[in-house]
Amino acid sequence: MKATAPHIYTGKLDSLASISRFAAGQLPGYWVILQPGAPDQLLFMTGYSLQSKHWSLAGQGGFYCAFTPLFMPEKLARRIKQLSIFADSDEGTVKLSKTQASAVMKIFELLLAEFSSDYAHKLDLMRTYVIQIIHFGLKNAGGGS
Repeated sequence: MKATAPHIYTGKLDSLASISRFAAGQLPGYWVILQPGAPDQLLFMTGYSLQSKHWSLAGQGGFYCAFTPLFMPEKLARRIKQLSIFADSDEGTVKLSKTQASAVMKIFELLLAEFSSDYAHKLDLMRTYVIQIIHFGLKNAGGGS
């Protein structure tokens, strides 16, 4: 895994054990979205929250995405910072229906495929995918603010 400027990481959770920054929870300044092996839930957290809660991600299936505010346009980054699903609390766990979980998994797969592409506008496309996943979380968390 390598970072794509300006700072987004994405991949499968089972690869995180080999990535020291994630394994050590050293992602301050990042927002993190996880779809763990139980695909009917999404986890939204900050890099600080990931570090403080010592999440055990080793050996889990599923997907992850971590990005900095620089990845998003400034206005959108300010808005994301205010979302309750990214608060350092249990509000960041969102349950999905089987249909929604399948749709989100496909978005993660598209995000992962785009991460490795040479497409000139891949960051714009990746932003769109991340925003779609965030909207699944907001919608299922009761609209979130």
